[in-house]
Amino acid sequence: MTRYFASRFGPYSVRVNSISPGGLFENQDPKFVERYNRRTFLGRMANGDDIKGPVVFLASDASMYVTGANIMVDGGYISK
Repeated sequence: MTRYFASRFGPYSVRVNSISPGGLFENQDPKFVERYNRRTFLGRMANGDDIKGPVVFLASDASMYVTGANIMVDGGYISK
């Protein structure tokens, strides 16, 4: 959907991107957290600060030529 909207609205100078966060630590059951952590390259769940960087990047002029992108912020969970 991100790429579709990027292609549809790009001619109007509208950039469309998305962020796909992984597991966000919110005091879940310790067993769940342990299993989740074993599946990520970084060995931990995200916290709220981990999402800020990509959001700031996409909201800034540093991403002026970025559209149709989905930024995975999952500590490598999907890649494994």
